[in-house]
Amino acid sequence: MSKLNNKQRTTTIKAEDWRWDLLVSILIIASVLVVFADYLFPLTESEKWILRVIDLGSVSVLVIDYVKRLRHSKNTKGFMLKHWYELPAMLPLFVTGSPEIASSGILVYIRFIAIFRLIRLYNLWSYIKGGELLILATLSTISIIFGALGIYITEVGAPGANISNLNDAFWWSIETITTVAYGEYYPVTDYGKIVAGIMMFAAIGFLWTFVGLLGSTLVSLKTKEKMVSKRSSSVVDETKEIIKRKIETVDTLDQKEIEDLVRIIRLLNSRTT
Repeated sequence: MSKLNNKQRTTTIKAEDWRWDLLVSILIIASVLVVFADYLFPLTESEKWILRVIDLGSVSVLVIDYVKRLRHSKNTKGFMLKHWYELPAMLPLFVTGSPEIASSGILVYIRFIAIFRLIRLYNLWSYIKGGELLILATLSTISIIFGALGIYITEVGAPGANISNLNDAFWWSIETITTVAYGEYYPVTDYGKIVAGIMMFAAIGFLWTFVGLLGSTLVSLKTKEKMVSKRSSSVVDETKEIIKRKIETVDTLDQKEIEDLVRIIRLLNSRTT
């Protein structure tokens, strides 16, 4: 009974961990989108306050998540060094998006340090068993979204720019990540070209990763088929050996054993023909 209770308790804990990880994943994506929305769109003060309260709630959950993992870590110092990026990423929008920073030239981009939160998202989803394709699809989608937002920020309003709205930016991002690139949209600013370069290298990485995953999956399937075939052959061979031994001692078998032997021979014959 105690073993059964322990098993149920372990299952409950795993279910709770899964729900917590899902909550953290959703809040990470939402918080990063909030940062971009705060930068991209002309919002009223009340709307900015709503976004910043949402961001503060998300950051609070991320802090709780960080502290939980830190407390369960056997090597506190090693954990902090390994996850150093999470500390600046937990700065709330109240700090990085304040009016003082927003009017400080290049410092306006400090709010995008929240993108570091996406690394935590990758670490969460990398524990999904057999979820490599899910992780790849998710990273590709995230790259499309943030590639579009990045090119929009750097290109819209620039002299000679042909990307003039978010629709153009998203279409360019999809073309780039799929390595199609029709060429009707392209960056003209230096920062836009940097974003484009990152997207191009990401596209190459995603493409080759997908090809590798597909190849390994096919090889794995073929290997399993061969193993099943070998296992089936070995079972047949063992059955034949048993039949041979039984036939050698047929004079000692009773009627039921002889009937069973005939039934096995017929079954084996039907499978091999």
